[in-house]
Order: sequence, then C-alpha cells, then structure tokens
Amino acid sequence: MEAYYICFSMETINKNIFYMGIASGQYPEKGGDMKKLGLPVRKIGREYPYLLGKERARAGRLQIYYVLLPEYCGRTFFTGKPKRWKAETAQRLLEEAEERAIIGFDCQEQVMAAQLTKNPLQIPPELLAVCLYQYRPFDKLCISLPKESRDRELEEMLELITPYLPRMKQVTFAGEEGESAGLLEDYLYEEFGIVMTRAGKVPDDRPWLDLQEGGPQEADQTVFSKKVKHISRRETLKFLDTTVKSGYNTKVD
Repeated sequence: MEAYYICFSMETINKNIFYMGIASGQYPEKGGDMKKLGLPVRKIGREYPYLLGKERARAGRLQIYYVLLPEYCGRTFFTGKPKRWKAETAQRLLEEAEERAIIGFDCQEQVMAAQLTKNPLQIPPELLAVCLYQYRPFDKLCISLPKESRDRELEEMLELITPYLPRMKQVTFAGEEGESAGLLEDYLYEEFGIVMTRAGKVPDDRPWLDLQEGGPQEADQTVFSKKVKHISRRETLKFLDTTVKSGYNTKVD
C-alpha cells in the first residue's frame, strides 16, 4: 500500500468530462419545453479517483457531467404512439448541451453513447484509469494489446499501468502478440525488473486491462471466464452509462 500513499502525496489533478447518452423509453418532463430550454446538464454526485502517468505518476479526480436525451420527444396526436426526435433537433440539443458543458463546467473531454456515434470506443484514458483504480490494491495484472502494432495503445497502456508497477509482483500477457507486446516486455524488465509472463487464458485472480478493442472484435478471441475483472473501452462505456443512470446526481443548469 505504500506506493499508493506516495502517489497521493502529489498535487491532485482535477478533470471534468461530459457524457451524452440516451434515456431509453423516456419522454421529456412535463411542464417544460425541451426544444426551447435545452437538455439539462447534470453531474454525478461524487468524484472518481485515479492514477495515471508514464514519466511521473499523478493522482487525479474525475468529475462526470452528462445529459440524457429522452428516446422520444412525445406522442403522436391521434394514436398516442411514441414519437421520435427529428435527427436535426436531437443533434442541435446535444450540441447546445455540449457547448454549455465545455464553457460552463470546463469539460475537457466528451464521450458519446454507442447510439449517438459511429466511434463509441473513443474513451479518455482517465476513464479507463478510474475503472482500474477501483480494483486496487492488486499486485498482479493481466494485459492485452492489439496484435497489429499501434503506438497509441502502447503509450496508453504505459500511462495506465506505470503508477502500479513499483509494487507489481506479476504481469501476464494474454492474446495474440505483436510488436507492441515485445516493446512492452522490454520496458517492464528494463525499468522495473518485471519478467512478463504469458497465458492462454486470462487469470481470474487479477484485473485484466484489455486494449485490444478497436479492431474487429479482437477481445472476443481471448479466452476468459465471467469472473475476470475486465477493463476495456467497451466495458468502460457500459460503466459510464450505468453510472449516470443510477441516481445520486445533481442538476447543474
């Protein structure tokens, strides 16, 4: 535990992100003109701690702001059936809310639900770091990277795991290996004296930080059980969506 206390002796970095999601099956609240007043921006009622950093580990706290667009804008006049938003109206409402979040609440990153974008797995590393942090303390870790060499995923992996490496007893690699896996193996040994092991199946006694996703369902080809503490972009997006819909939140505009 000592390594964590050292990390938290540093100045804490505060970061705000903005999430745009869909309130499934919901309608605008009665008594308000959402088309005129816009979507209300809310924030999660707590901040989430995380550790991040390759050169110098830094402690951070993440605040999540969000809007949820009701799935329906109302009901049809004669039949009373659910009526969906016009695409241009929904886009305008979301863009206006995003602008308010950036200007009013200093939201430096934006994340969109899968229903609202063609690239739903564009997840800020701070969110992945929050999910990894929730499994501490741990001294064993499983990791996966895309088989095809991608510098972005390798750098992101180093940012995420380096704060934990001083107390790490074992790092295991799962999945097909590429050039980035070899570079990571060299880094672990040269900087921390850690010999990276391999596993045909993800061990369920440690978190699994999986950055394979982004390719054609690469993670689905890795063998793992339901007990595994899986941290990936897809799972992180699920965590974010569940969190904003679970209550304990505050309206801020």
